[in-house]
This record gives sequence, C-alpha cells and structure tokens, in this order.
Amino acid sequence: MYTHSVTIEKEKCIGCTDCIKRCPTEAIRVRGSKAEIIEERCIDCGNCIRICRNGAKKAVMDEWELLDKYTYRVALPAPSLYAQFPAAKDINEILEALYRIGFTDCFEVAFAAEMITQRTYDYLEKATHLPVISSSCPAIVRLIQRRFPSLLPHLLPLMSPMELAARYVKKQYAERGIEEEQVGVFFISPCPAKATEIHRPKGFCRSYVDGVLSMQALYKKIKPNLKHFEGKKLHRKSSYIGLMWAMRTGSLDQHRIKSHVSVDGMENVIEILEKVEDGTLTNVSYIEALGCTGGCLGGVLTVENAFVSCNTLKKWIDEESTEQIVKHSDVWKALKEEACYFEKSITPRPVFTLDSDMEKAIAKMEGIEELYSRLPQIDCGACGAPTCRCFAEDVIKQKAKIEECVFMLREKIKDLSNQMHALTQINVPTEKGKRKRRRSNDSRRTQSSFKFKISSRRKWLIT
Repeated sequence: MYTHSVTIEKEKCIGCTDCIKRCPTEAIRVRGSKAEIIEERCIDCGNCIRICRNGAKKAVMDEWELLDKYTYRVALPAPSLYAQFPAAKDINEILEALYRIGFTDCFEVAFAAEMITQRTYDYLEKATHLPVISSSCPAIVRLIQRRFPSLLPHLLPLMSPMELAARYVKKQYAERGIEEEQVGVFFISPCPAKATEIHRPKGFCRSYVDGVLSMQALYKKIKPNLKHFEGKKLHRKSSYIGLMWAMRTGSLDQHRIKSHVSVDGMENVIEILEKVEDGTLTNVSYIEALGCTGGCLGGVLTVENAFVSCNTLKKWIDEESTEQIVKHSDVWKALKEEACYFEKSITPRPVFTLDSDMEKAIAKMEGIEELYSRLPQIDCGACGAPTCRCFAEDVIKQKAKIEECVFMLREKIKDLSNQMHALTQINVPTEKGKRKRRRSNDSRRTQSSFKFKISSRRKWLIT
C-alpha cells in the first residue's frame, strides 16, 4: 500500500529530469520517459511538487467530504494559515470563517506551539546530546532517518504542536462524555509531509489527527467568507510566540538561547547536518531545521508569496504591543498536563541497502565501485538517475541497463563499430565466391587434362 502524500500523475510527466536533481534523498528516477518515486527513499518534503514545470507531482490530501463522517468537526489551523489572508482585519476574522465553512469548533495549533516552546526550554537545560535538533518538521525527521541516522539521538523527543493540539481536543471532548468516533480533528496544512505523518507517525503508536486538509483547498472556501465577518468575540488564544512558529526563526527566543541556529530549505539543512555529523559544528546547543525555504510560510501547499506572508504575520505580531491577548489559564494548565514526549524511539531507515546477505552486499558494493569508476562521473542526469553513483547502484540492482548512460552507449557503439570494421577485413566465403572458385578449379582441371593428352600424343609420335 502506498502511504506517501506525494505522488506522480504519469500522463502529465514529460520526463524532463528537473525533479531528480532537487530530491534530497535521491528518491526519483526517470524510466521510460516517466518519473518514478522510490517509496522507501521519499520523505514527502514536496520539493518535486515545487520544481515540476508541468504539475505532474501532486500532494494527496484528505478530501473535504471526510468531515461528513463526524458530528463534531474541529479545525486545527496552522499558524501559517493566517498569513495567507493579508486583507483580513485580524486573526479572529479568519477563525470565524472556519466556522462558517462547516467546522463546529476550532483550536489554534499556535497555542499548542507555545507549550512545546516551553517544554523545549526545559529539555535543553538537561540535554546531553548537543546540538539538539528540532523535530517539529516531519520531513526533517525522515531525512535524518534516511541520510543521517547517527544524529537520531540529537532529535528533540517532543511531539509536534499539531499532535499536542489534537490530543488536547480529543481529551476535552471525552471529558464531556462524547465518544471519540464522533469527533473529527482536521489539521490545515501548508505541506504534504503532515499528511503522511498522521498515517505513519514518528515517536508515537498513533496520531490523534483524523485528517489533513490542504491549505490551498481551504483558501478558496475561506476567502469569500471573510466578507461576512460578524465580529464575534472568538478571542484567539495564541500570542506572538505561537505565531512565530510559521517563520524560519520562530520556535525559540534567540535571546534566551544564545547558541541557536535556524536553517531552512533542504539543501541548507543537509549542509548543516553534515557539519554536525562530522563534528565541525561546535558551540551550538539547538538547531531549528525546516524543510521549506522560509519555514512553513514557504510550504508547497500555501497560496501567498512567502515574503508577503512574512510581512503579514509580522504586522499582527507588532500589533500585540498595543493589544492585550486574553490568556486562557485553564487551557494552558490542561496542555501542561499532556505528556509531550515521544512514546517510542525513532529508528534509522537507511536507503542504501543492497542485500540482506552480507557477502552478496559486499560483492554488489564492489560492483558499484567498479562500474562507477568507468562512468563519466559528471552527474548529467540523462540516464534518469540524479548521480552517476545512483545509476551504478541501479544497474547493479538490475533496475537499469548500462546502455541508458549515453556515454557508455557511445562507447559500446564505438566498440561495435570497430568490431564490424575488423570483420570486413576478413575474406568471408560466399556463394558467389564458391562458384568462382569452382569455375577456376574446373578450368585448372581442364587445362591439366589437355596438357596430359598433348603429352601422351607427343610420346606416341616419338615412339
């Protein structure tokens, strides 16, 4: 069963190979002029969706009709959702619109993020594996599982704000005597990685989120309803601390943690993680790593430009200097009682596995190295693999043919041409040649017989 949220529409793919270069885990190949995703390598970061010029890559999210299954439908808006509506009067206007489009309740993920922020401060005071790496971005967690398994002990063992919010909501409804099956909790997501997270959670046995809805899909529903704002006193619970989670440098106060590195974008994150792995990044206690450039504001499922979104969010954050946010101490107390730490350890999921048998794996590794030494090593991507080493691995695994490399094909054609030229220099017997030789032999036999007769006649005459 395919459980990833990033998939390919083959009929739209033209085999351009743009996506294979941008995949951080080398999970895409182009075979038969169509892109393919290697499931065990994919981390659902959405880079391929962003880079595809033909829209052949798409995010598979839950459908709006899923809400009909539940009596109580609770929206969990990500902080980045607010920044998609720069024309909105305030955040309460956006929250009211969620009620108008069909949700019966709403709980801000930004408020749960404030509790995770506090728990992070507490954890950093006693952390032994430094630097601690944030775990709120599921794409980063999967990246570490696949490419940097030695760094798993550095991951912050705290659930994401989305998960904390969902657990709080389910618990509150249960205390009111409402069965869990009647309550549907839906996260409004800026990225496809969250959709995969609820089906394959990291650090937990199950997710309490019932569905993940695309921010792009809900944007079309929310925007028309902003015009009908009735000014209800919804009073958002989140403060600027929670709103900052949508931005690249938002989860922790850098003044409170001096040695704090914030990095966004897969290429930049990989570079930082490589430094941590080889021990060259020192005197850093915390790394906030986000897969999308610009943080969640730059998610592939957002609508507004990330720079415009950042400006919108900053506007609302700055307004808090004059506006007092109502603090819900009862909600804060309930969140504080929730167990936020991972229930189980996160295990490595290496992508480079050749064979379960060690001897066969070593033999295949030697084969890869030998083939790689013969390849041009320019990583052109014409073969459909992102690098020459990946292509060598595919050939040894019998998932590709050596002739798919244009350079190896040229060499093979050259060898065949030389062989054919050598063959033309050999006098090969033909039927025409055989007839010619027969006529020549017959002629020689006739001449020999004639000479014999003349010789015999001369002998007779002399006698």
